[in-house]
Amino acid sequence: MMKIFLSVFLICISQFVFAFGDLGHKMVAKAAWQQLTPYAKQNIERILGVGESAFVEASVWADEIKSNEDFNYLKSLHYVNMPKAAKQYDAKRDCKKDRCVVAAIHEFSGYAKRGSDKEKVLALKMLIHLIADVHQPLHAGLYEDRGGNWYEVKYQDQSVSLHKLWDQQMVERFDESLDSGAHKLVLNEVPVSLDSPKSWAEESHGITVDFVYQARENYAVTDEYLEQADKIMATQLSRGAWRLAMWLNQLW
Repeated sequence: MMKIFLSVFLICISQFVFAFGDLGHKMVAKAAWQQLTPYAKQNIERILGVGESAFVEASVWADEIKSNEDFNYLKSLHYVNMPKAAKQYDAKRDCKKDRCVVAAIHEFSGYAKRGSDKEKVLALKMLIHLIADVHQPLHAGLYEDRGGNWYEVKYQDQSVSLHKLWDQQMVERFDESLDSGAHKLVLNEVPVSLDSPKSWAEESHGITVDFVYQARENYAVTDEYLEQADKIMATQLSRGAWRLAMWLNQLW
């Protein structure tokens, strides 16, 4: 199945507009780079080119590709929708035909290590991107409102989707600077274990159900909500950076 996805990527370009904003992805990648082993860096540089900047820029590739509506079905690789009451990810229920972020991380991991040269480039770019994505709580959200994309709240007197609030504004509240934000992520001591993409999705889904929807639809988000959301965002960004590094370290 993923072979088809990779072939499509080689012949088309498609715009994804629903992932962590550029700042969040680059911040996670920059912090992850500092936690990679020398051997992992060596293998990554053979694929993407030399240096941290190539790795960081690769993190936003999936969002920079131009629009092609013929391939909109590829969007499902960036997230997984789960029922509100679900405590665990169920592949048959939540990831039909392997079209979700959990399956994609596993499949792209295989191609990043054993694929052709072109497949390795595309797979590694997607891996860097998707491992960050699954740590944005609403990328393991609810089907009913498309992961918060159809759920409007007010922030600073403007209407914004709940999904966008967590993609962009919450990241900017953490830090508007790529360099200082990444530095904080490396230093931020949070409870984290590597586990698996399945557990990462379950973790994000739990945050979504237990907290994220406490923001009332069509109402201004409260200061109390933002204060707690700030803590969650700092934790999830740090977890995403550490897990991205450790996942790639174990690939090589």
